[in-house]
Amino acid sequence: MMMAFENIGKRPAQDLAANRIEQPKKRKVEFSDEITSHPAPQDMNENGAFSMEIFRRFVKSGLDEMEKNESTHIDQIAQQIALPSNNTNRISAEHFGVLLDVLSNNINKIDSGRGAILIQAIINFEKWWELPSPTLSKYIFFIRILCSSIPKWWQDVSMILISGFHLPLEKTACHHEMLKFFLRMIPSSMGFIDLYMIRFFPNNNDTRKKLINYISNVLQLTTYCKELQFQAWSLLMERAISLDVALQNELDELDDDIEDNLSESSDNDNESDSDDAPAAAAADDDDDDDDEDNENGEKSDEPEDEQENEILSGDEYDEGEEEYNVQASMNIKELSCKLDSILTLISTRLGERLTPESLESGEGVSIFNTLSTLFKTHVLPTYYTRSIQYIMFHMSQQQVELMDSFLVTLIDISFSPNETYEKKIKSLQYLGSFIARAKKLSRTQIIFVASYLTSWLNRYVIEREDEVEQSGGMDRFKHFYAAFQALCYIFCFRYSLFRDADGNWECELEKFFPRMVLSKFNPLKYCNENVMLMFSRISQHEDVAYCFSIIENNNNERLRGIIGRGDKNKKNSVASAAASTWSLATRQQFIDLQSYFPFDPLFLKQFKSMMKEYYIEWSEAGGEYESDELDE
Repeated sequence: MMMAFENIGKRPAQDLAANRIEQPKKRKVEFSDEITSHPAPQDMNENGAFSMEIFRRFVKSGLDEMEKNESTHIDQIAQQIALPSNNTNRISAEHFGVLLDVLSNNINKIDSGRGAILIQAIINFEKWWELPSPTLSKYIFFIRILCSSIPKWWQDVSMILISGFHLPLEKTACHHEMLKFFLRMIPSSMGFIDLYMIRFFPNNNDTRKKLINYISNVLQLTTYCKELQFQAWSLLMERAISLDVALQNELDELDDDIEDNLSESSDNDNESDSDDAPAAAAADDDDDDDDEDNENGEKSDEPEDEQENEILSGDEYDEGEEEYNVQASMNIKELSCKLDSILTLISTRLGERLTPESLESGEGVSIFNTLSTLFKTHVLPTYYTRSIQYIMFHMSQQQVELMDSFLVTLIDISFSPNETYEKKIKSLQYLGSFIARAKKLSRTQIIFVASYLTSWLNRYVIEREDEVEQSGGMDRFKHFYAAFQALCYIFCFRYSLFRDADGNWECELEKFFPRMVLSKFNPLKYCNENVMLMFSRISQHEDVAYCFSIIENNNNERLRGIIGRGDKNKKNSVASAAASTWSLATRQQFIDLQSYFPFDPLFLKQFKSMMKEYYIEWSEAGGEYESDELDE
């Protein structure tokens, strides 16, 4: 007498053996549509094994049935597999293992339209990675057999594997095991992976945990799939830049709102005397705050980047602040938390992989070259990012050779005849900021860059100084101003390294700087004001150049221009020619470019802490020049 099962499509398979029905020996096996509950068998070993053997026969009969263009049994099994993981009627792990065993040995029998439903259900089996170890091993083996025998299923499988990257690494070991297997055995199988990496990447509004999990898995993928390394890193950089820009936009909006409030307050108090009043009022307020905070009543004059920007929480606002500011600060806090965690994770992984051994083997060089390329194509052209550039800052300081490579990259871009002036200026800003801030740089590297800059600037003055008196705006020479400003910024931070053992200035700076500041280009007028003031202060104290008389003359000239009292005897002067052709928009763009310092202090707390051993604070470099004593 044969055994029959009821309800295999809708209740646990281990219960099926409990029902015995008396039927003629050749009666066809039938299944009811009703769900019937049965108690668990008393002898699990005996009845469980018996149940699985009967289920094995049922699966085989279903495969035989498919050859006759029937799929009733297989469809019922597929329905049971497709049930959610929390549904008690879903196929048991034991019966699922039996099914996978049978299918792995009969893979060609399900290679049909009728078998597609069953395959799709197995591929999409919910939480398959949580299966018991024996069944999980069978699942992985089946997927390998399936995609090796019928490659068309790899697209669906790879999509499921990549979509699982939202899980933490401890739950995706099998995902990576299967990906690694297929990428090695079937190199062409990577065709869909890069597309799915983009498709399933969490957006900026997703949770921090989901973003971190996904990025961790993408980074894990790059350890065994070198062919997708560039695509993976490109995706990570793009998404990190997106977060960085979104955060910067939030900060800018908050700053604009605060500035508007300051401006309205100034207008109400009749403190504005000119069209330039909002900026002047904001500057005055900053100065007043500095004076109040300084116990000696002295104003801090450090390069403008040293304001510590801490992420504000709602309770840190005064009672009179608008609710908008509180909400904006919470948005900033959320974005900064995500960006902080992402950059910390990426930099930690890079630090682990950029070792002397990896550089020797070539693997580390490959990673660094990939990130260098992405820096040039993604980071450098993006205006006013505040944090993403620190990946390169940190990565290059892992080894001396990497710092050399990064410096050469920046110099090449800064002076390439094939680059735009905007990109050259941006690269010079990175060069100056990196030399000033990177703690691991050697004196040799610093002097080399300074020597390169002084040589280029000297040639520029010799070749083009006569052009100043020709018609045209001074923006024609913005490349010169960017290079000079970069060198001055470096000098402010590194002046103590520019004397040799005998106390003589490297690069003959005592001759170079006076020549530059007295040239017709007048860089003290057109470079960033804060940097020039600090440079003037330090250069005077170090007896390398005296600049304050020139600055005072520039200020007087600017004042005469504002009040309309230009020198009638100098109608054709350089200043007049420049003013007539340098539009306000062009000048503002130039000022904005000159005011960007890529490695200003971080305000991402965790990432900033990580960068501490690689980063020079202004207080470490020029603390003695923070007061007004040097003006005497």
